[in-house]
Amino acid sequence: MSATGGYRALGAYGEIDPSFENKNVLLATSEDGNPLDADGPRLVVPGDISGGRYVTNVNRVFPEKPPL
Repeated sequence: MSATGGYRALGAYGEIDPSFENKNVLLATSEDGNPLDADGPRLVVPGDISGGRYVTNVNRVFPEKPPL
């Protein structure tokens, strides 16, 4: 995932897989029913310990298929 300003964040398939961590990884486009105009789409990972993946102004999501 990338955002304006060249910021990037990475997530692993195991984080969202129900048989592993099963984290909620969200791409928010609104808050309390109001669009996120100033900060654009936002990556939200509730419970993320470091908070380093709090990304605003997301402009690209590039998922890749996990290897078999």
